[in-house]
Amino acid sequence: MFRELSRTISSAPSLKELLKVLAQRTAAHCGTEVCSIFLWDPSGDQVVTMTSQTASGEEIDLHPAQPKAPGRLMVDDMPLLAATAERRSPIVLDNPVASPLVPPRWVEVYHVKSLISVPLMWQNSVIGALVLHRIGATKGFTDSQIHLASNIASQVAMAIENARLVQATQARLRESETLLAVSQSVSSTLDLKETLQRVAREAALAAGADSSGAYLLDPREGVIRPFASQNLPDWVSEPFQRNPFSVKAFPLVQEAFDKRVPVYSSDVPADPRCAHPAIRRLAFKSCLIAPMIAKEKFIGVLFLVWWEKSHTFTSDQVRLMEGVARQAAMAIDNASAYHEIEKLNISLEDKIAKRTRELSEINTALEESHRRLQELDRVKSDFLLNISHELRTPLTAIKGSVDNMLDEITGPLSELQRRYLMRVKVNADRLVRLINDLLDLARIEEGRVQVTPTFFSLAGLASELLETLRPVAAEKGLELSLAEGQDPLIVHADRDKAGQVLMNLLGNAIKFTPSGGSVNVELAGDEDAFARVQICDTGDGIPPEQLPRIFDKFYQVQLGIQAKAVGTGLGLSIAKGLVELQGGRIWAESQLGQGSTFCFTLPRRPLAELRGAAVSGDARSDR
Repeated sequence: MFRELSRTISSAPSLKELLKVLAQRTAAHCGTEVCSIFLWDPSGDQVVTMTSQTASGEEIDLHPAQPKAPGRLMVDDMPLLAATAERRSPIVLDNPVASPLVPPRWVEVYHVKSLISVPLMWQNSVIGALVLHRIGATKGFTDSQIHLASNIASQVAMAIENARLVQATQARLRESETLLAVSQSVSSTLDLKETLQRVAREAALAAGADSSGAYLLDPREGVIRPFASQNLPDWVSEPFQRNPFSVKAFPLVQEAFDKRVPVYSSDVPADPRCAHPAIRRLAFKSCLIAPMIAKEKFIGVLFLVWWEKSHTFTSDQVRLMEGVARQAAMAIDNASAYHEIEKLNISLEDKIAKRTRELSEINTALEESHRRLQELDRVKSDFLLNISHELRTPLTAIKGSVDNMLDEITGPLSELQRRYLMRVKVNADRLVRLINDLLDLARIEEGRVQVTPTFFSLAGLASELLETLRPVAAEKGLELSLAEGQDPLIVHADRDKAGQVLMNLLGNAIKFTPSGGSVNVELAGDEDAFARVQICDTGDGIPPEQLPRIFDKFYQVQLGIQAKAVGTGLGLSIAKGLVELQGGRIWAESQLGQGSTFCFTLPRRPLAELRGAAVSGDARSDR
């Protein structure tokens, strides 16, 4: 199960989808009908219902139990969640009807017979709760189920925080890229009109607004005048050219100046701050006003409009618009549009040079921030590596205990007990292979794999591996063969790692070749001082659209809607990494219904000699 969780965590496109899958699989593995996941709202007095899934994958709507706040529950209305957070340990209720912790309405609507509530803990803090409940069964939860639910809750909490971190990192990365684009765009011109036009365009694109405008403040008359716009019709902008906005007559603009931060309205027709007659005539649904401030002086505002829909503003979006307005203000100031207003005793050339240096420093800082955010994006990979290490120790203990029981060290076993223990052993071995694959892949990506090349016979290695696999092939009725030329094909590579690659490709060929087929290994030397290994099978082949992706991490070939994925999707990616570490390359050729051929090369001489020969050859050709 933990292998499934690890795969789900690494492949889920979003936190919402991740929690849906985790809830469904948790319900199935814990023997319950429903699993719900709740997270604490930052306010502290509410919990958010993230998802509620049945073991079969059906989503349940918990909103009827709290109709006034869809998706949210007041802590006081759900004592079970409050008690779970307070006790910081699982709460098991075999008879929820008699418990004051569960609202009668909840029991009545969802026919709850028994339940368990487990806190989601992260860094010694409760971030939510995982609630499992049964509908039909009346039996209580066993200790093993409670223990399993607690372990799963730990993984779920870690997955939630990791997903939040990734989302926050990606959001900051996008924000950094937007601000960098705005800065580079507006810093490339000193023409005021062009600068404001670019600001209006970048602001609309960044916020997803229908239209935008850049308005400059005339402090003597207390009005703002339009100077540039994006997707703003002439019938809108022309009247304001003749009759500019009075700041005092438009409370939303006055509020932005007073608070020195962006302000917005999601429902303009009903907002008294937008009661200006001209605004009412325009009849747009939502707007955002971001003040442009430079040197503690108000320069103007960015005005963003959504015409037909009521826009929901997020704190990240407001912060981004504040950054865009700040960049715009600095660019406007740099363009010297307010030379007369500021009445500075410096020349225009000095002012432009100073502002250009400031913008250059900002660009440098943004680029550095961009690089740091890209580093944070690797957190997901590190998280997967940490899970693999953490699972290895308990798995070793499980395997040792199972082996001891199978050896009857703890006493004689019945046939049924032996059969179940063998099933545990097989699945534990599969999980160990998955963890080893994850660790191998991580070491390859981090450059921690040591390669020890020696001279050895490639034909000898292939013969050994084929003899090892003949019993497996014989069980499927497959024919294994080796075709080697007169050349002994001595290669200079790491024999163990070359064997790992060859064993992986042979294992795949045997696995995906139907009974009665054949797997053939062909060895040959080419003109580039490399030996080539080809593994040909008579399987179903690989669809051409999937062939370019077969060496990607976690990718598995699907031959139809009903096809079931086999393996972890890591073997070919590991094989590719091991071959390339030794200076070779790996590729595949296939046609549907005609089998597949996997090829890889290994050097026949030390790589330093091959590279030296290549350099000498280039030098001679230059002459």
